[in-house]
Amino acid sequence: MPDPYYDPDENPPGPDEPPRRRPEPNPVPDLRRRDPERPEPENEAASAPWSPAPASAGLDGHLRPGVIPRPPNSVPGASADRLRIGLWGAPLSGKTTYLSAVPIAAMQQSRHGHAGWAVSGMNPQSTEFLTSGVTQLESDRVFPEASVGQQHLAWSFQGEEPPSGVLRRRREVGFVLEVQDVAGEAYGKNSEHALRPRVLDQLARSQGLVYLFDPLLGGLPATRGLDFFYSMLTELNTRVRDEGKLHRNRLPHHVSVCVTKFDHPEVFRPAVEAGWVTQDSEGSRLPRVPAAQAARYFQWMCDEFQGSSARLVRDGLGAFFRPERISYYVSSAIGFRLNPQHVFDYRNYHNVEIVGGVPRICTSPVPINVLEPLTELERRIRSTSHRRRPW
Repeated sequence: MPDPYYDPDENPPGPDEPPRRRPEPNPVPDLRRRDPERPEPENEAASAPWSPAPASAGLDGHLRPGVIPRPPNSVPGASADRLRIGLWGAPLSGKTTYLSAVPIAAMQQSRHGHAGWAVSGMNPQSTEFLTSGVTQLESDRVFPEASVGQQHLAWSFQGEEPPSGVLRRRREVGFVLEVQDVAGEAYGKNSEHALRPRVLDQLARSQGLVYLFDPLLGGLPATRGLDFFYSMLTELNTRVRDEGKLHRNRLPHHVSVCVTKFDHPEVFRPAVEAGWVTQDSEGSRLPRVPAAQAARYFQWMCDEFQGSSARLVRDGLGAFFRPERISYYVSSAIGFRLNPQHVFDYRNYHNVEIVGGVPRICTSPVPINVLEPLTELERRIRSTSHRRRPW
């Protein structure tokens, strides 16, 4: 058998000599007490409570040391600038697409004469979600796959508020948004869903809620909005009530209700015919429902466009939350198709086409009322906290 420790600088052993082996180094005494009757482990390294590899293994010593991530405009230890938002909606209501459109909408603010928002991740998972979402919507022109589990996201928002009231200058604003991207089935009537307890806990701890109301899902039993709204709403009310955190006998949350898919012909065309839609006179000439009419548009959508289950969703919002804490938005995560001059054309505005059986986005997304429900929630929550009221 060849000597595995043969040194080429030594004379080879004779034919009758046993193979010479390199002497073992002096063993390091093991000062740990051992039970004499306990057998030694076969693999000492595997049984060690620590890894023998240095802590810096695999890292480049020339890299700049990493620092603890800090929220914008904050002081160490402060949590007032962390905003917990619950995202709520039935399966296929577009929760993942909505979140993926947030950074695109933030960067596009400057197109409309507003100071843009800088959105970045507070951890690797959140950064990856932002990067992947922008790539899929903008570069690949495909919709993100619907969530099947739960992702905890934390994003830093850095921006400016326009002058208001007696203020004559823009106010720098920074906060951290914490939001969960969860499969819509977790909000349903099935109380045995594995994610349901964590979803309920997250909603109960949130200061604000974004509720996605999809006008196209109300007639489908598998995605009917009421089935993924009322059971969770009553459990949420019970949890908050028992913890003694109701506000004036209602849930304390600020709520942004987003009536989604404004760009879809089955939603947009009836809204135009009913007289809800106006159009910008400059720029891309985008259609909008005026902000002052958004609440009435939601009422109309429930009364005339969907049916009894949608009306119960509307009534439930009014019964469980303070009306002055609810705001309404007419939203679209991808916006309308624009012509080569980047202008809206009513003859060809649908921004989705089917290619090889897969829905694809036709032109670069221009999200509508995706960022505003979040940034205005932050402003309302901050304003309320400054008046020393709960949430």
